[in-house]
Amino acid sequence: MDTFDIASLLNLLKECRIVSISGESGTGKTTLALQLVASALTQKGGSENQALWVQASEQFPKKRLQVLFKNSHDSYKALLKRIFVHPGTNPFLDYQTQSIFFANLISVILPFNTKYIVIDNISHYLRFAASCCSDVKQKMALLDAFFSSQLFPLIMRCLREEIVLVLIHEVSFDPALGKNQPFFNKLYSRINSVNVSLSKPFGSKVKLMELASRDELISKGVRYMIKNKGISII
Repeated sequence: MDTFDIASLLNLLKECRIVSISGESGTGKTTLALQLVASALTQKGGSENQALWVQASEQFPKKRLQVLFKNSHDSYKALLKRIFVHPGTNPFLDYQTQSIFFANLISVILPFNTKYIVIDNISHYLRFAASCCSDVKQKMALLDAFFSSQLFPLIMRCLREEIVLVLIHEVSFDPALGKNQPFFNKLYSRINSVNVSLSKPFGSKVKLMELASRDELISKGVRYMIKNKGISII
């Protein structure tokens, strides 16, 4: 891919309906997800579609959405009606509450014509629960159960119903690779997804984006900044 913009990523999702966004705090993970979903819902042919935004551990960025559409108040109001936020007030309180929701999400009736599901931040409580495990076997059992009973069935539902699933992750530093990786990266490597990695070089306002699929690098070293209008490629 020689150039990149939000439209480019939307085109990628027509082929692979799962996108994984990871990066340090302040790299624009939530902004990118919001910009992606808002663009999809407002583009030609998307006016009847709706989205479900799951506040797993992060509050829905309502003010950011308002800034993105400050020149189009009607679009902003329309998007608020078409992006269903759950839980309705605050994010989940713990891993158990999140797990119950994901278990139900596999079969619950979604809002009519839901074409996008965003989960922000899917790994926060999982990471904390794993840190509380007393031994390695218990930790691995927890992570495997999360993948097999919560995440994988949700992915299969999204593929069956042609829903784009956007997963936002925390990262941790991997000393072996010398770089940040999504929490329990090996789990998510099982998923055929478009992986968007965001990073911020020390002391620079310019940030870097890398896109890859499970099998190949799509684009590396895409330079961007976070502005009022959202992610801006430079």
